[in-house]
Amino acid sequence: MGPRKRAMAMMTGLLGASCTGPADTPPGPPPPPAAAETPLESVTNYARLLMVEHKPHTAFARYFAPNLIQHDPWIGDGSEGDHEFLEARREAEPGQHDALDQYVTVIHTILADGDLVAIKSHVFTSPVDPGREFVDMWQVKDGKFIEHWDVIQPLPVGGVNPRPVGCGVGLTYAAAKAVGDTVANPVCGAPDRSVDSAESRRIVLAYMALGQQPGKMEEAVNTYLAEDFVQHSPNIPPGRDGLIAYLAARGAARSADNRRSHIARVIADGDMVMVHRRVTSDSDPRGIAYIDLFRLRGGRIAEHWDVVQPIPEFSVSGRSMVDGPLEPGRYKGGPKPE
Repeated sequence: MGPRKRAMAMMTGLLGASCTGPADTPPGPPPPPAAAETPLESVTNYARLLMVEHKPHTAFARYFAPNLIQHDPWIGDGSEGDHEFLEARREAEPGQHDALDQYVTVIHTILADGDLVAIKSHVFTSPVDPGREFVDMWQVKDGKFIEHWDVIQPLPVGGVNPRPVGCGVGLTYAAAKAVGDTVANPVCGAPDRSVDSAESRRIVLAYMALGQQPGKMEEAVNTYLAEDFVQHSPNIPPGRDGLIAYLAARGAARSADNRRSHIARVIADGDMVMVHRRVTSDSDPRGIAYIDLFRLRGGRIAEHWDVVQPIPEFSVSGRSMVDGPLEPGRYKGGPKPE
């Protein structure tokens, strides 16, 4: 499979779970979202329609705004952008995937902060698919999704950290299919909303700010991370000592390359904080999209997950993948032919 086809196979997930069967063709316009729905309820009900009731057409029609702003590099703006991408993908790789409403998704957690809602998950498109890890993030207004971002990476194979993504649940197609309804029961649990969200946000941002100061990385880890800190990133060794060693080994090279982290948005929901950022350097001004998810306990960071995706040179919608204008070296349009 060539690079273009491999890349196209990556973009499926919650936004991309669609089908064309008559059972999911509404007889008329679907009812609008209930006026009293909060953004969290809207996204949760959307996911339930997709994954539990297997009615993606109804979900799209009910929740996608006609002028939806799309930051996924493969998908155009508007409520039909995802459908156009999915049909093109089917034509490019016929028979490579199950029917789109048969994809198996395991939700890790769902977070909300004001009008921003995010779902972290992993997805299998067929029994032979090794799976991908997703974070989908939406801005919601009046029960409609008006803007969407995502970050996607393949599920890890090997790595230096034995602690698995997804809290160890459903890491193969067969296991994921047996998990059941993870919309109602996210496998990493829901945020503890008895915890002060503003304080959780403050702690995480203070940790990230201190860690970026020259010579302050070890101080940041020892100040803000719990002694029994759990690392879920597959490429970073376990625990606080593993993180210190990982960062120390790369510190000089990263500093010389002027590596910088640009935070675009933060979702703080009780004891969980999600940070959406772009990392750039002199050697890679286009950058890499990151999602970092932290869980706090007793005022310190107890767990960390991340999802990482290099930003491609193309953008079908002509929009940035993370924030601001189109990143350097990118163009509006689809991938160039191989």
